[in-house]
Amino acid sequence: MESQRKNNLSTPALFIDKEAVFALLLCQEGLLTPVNHLMNEKEMHEVDNTGLFEGQSFPFSFILAPAGKRNEQVMRESKKGDEIALICENHLCGKLLVDSAFKIDKQARLFKIMSGDIYSKKAQHIYNRLGNYALCGEYELYLQSEIFAFKDRATKQAITQFKKRNNTQSVTAMVLDASPITRIHERIFRSILEENDLLVLLLLRRQNEGLLDFYIRKTCLEFVITNYLPKNRIAIFPLDDIYLFAGAHGIILDAILAQNLGCDRIAIGENYPNLAIYYDHQKIYSIFDMAKDIKIKVKLLSEFVHCNQCKTIVSLKTCPHSKNHHIYYRSGFLQGILQSGLIPPTILVRKEVSAKILSYLFPKRFESIIQQFGAMFASSGMIEEQSDEDFYLKLIDIYQTHSLN
Repeated sequence: MESQRKNNLSTPALFIDKEAVFALLLCQEGLLTPVNHLMNEKEMHEVDNTGLFEGQSFPFSFILAPAGKRNEQVMRESKKGDEIALICENHLCGKLLVDSAFKIDKQARLFKIMSGDIYSKKAQHIYNRLGNYALCGEYELYLQSEIFAFKDRATKQAITQFKKRNNTQSVTAMVLDASPITRIHERIFRSILEENDLLVLLLLRRQNEGLLDFYIRKTCLEFVITNYLPKNRIAIFPLDDIYLFAGAHGIILDAILAQNLGCDRIAIGENYPNLAIYYDHQKIYSIFDMAKDIKIKVKLLSEFVHCNQCKTIVSLKTCPHSKNHHIYYRSGFLQGILQSGLIPPTILVRKEVSAKILSYLFPKRFESIIQQFGAMFASSGMIEEQSDEDFYLKLIDIYQTHSLN
């Protein structure tokens, strides 16, 4: 069916990128409610001027305005009732029935999305993908298209079924990239689950992944959940980190998305850059205090460290020792260790997680010496095929042998 659509494509087409596709997908799945359609010109101006849509906070208008001369020509020539094909990376991924086309102010839209930060690299990326015209109308995405083949996406319906199956009452959402998943994450998950029936992890999937791509991050997160946490009370929802979430108001969209997934609370670190906490008359305020009709509650998370005096993971708010006794769980630091091919301390990252990541980053690294595996490590005496991951695990076990210290 998909190949027929490609071969028989005779209608005008808009060429859009994955960021636009995934933004349209969120709207189609009802995850941006009250927004459930592409806005027309009047709605665009109302939302951009008031920050409200149907009485609820929504930081900026939801429109489709792809860049490119060919796209601009199609939009300018389109008439109400025309059917437009949506193409992404040479794949037909949907269609749009035109209601209207209208001119937009690219600079003003960029300013709105980025909350004034228009000179960063991210802002430049968004500006370059914006066209001069927008197109609105009813649309449909073909989820069987090859562009969605890698998605492995949990849907709103799947989360709802998860809740019903487990008779869930209270649900907290948390956005994270788990790059890598650490002991601190586990501590936070357990803390949340002490007060809630279900934890929904919104796992970021970036357009341009860094050292640890989505596959290995999700694999390690699933391993920890399956083996060390109540797996029937944690759900993973892949969340594409697209332009909608780029600016300071992205945190409001996180909350709207979580609310539409059926969550009644969202957990956010106190040092989250866009939370904008301030104090007035001994009361704490954040960006959510300016939001209207977003009913989800916010759970603020303290920063955790490992204290070498307390000998455990502690909150900075409750640890009595100075910061020179603290080990911080910085993802950049841990990635630097892993990128060098070294094994992070197990007080930071579980040994099984480190083994999975290192064997993924450096495949067949020990192929030349793995044949000596049996002579290097104690074993059960059974002849077994050994992998790089097994090698790392055995190596870590030897590092942790203290009797000769």
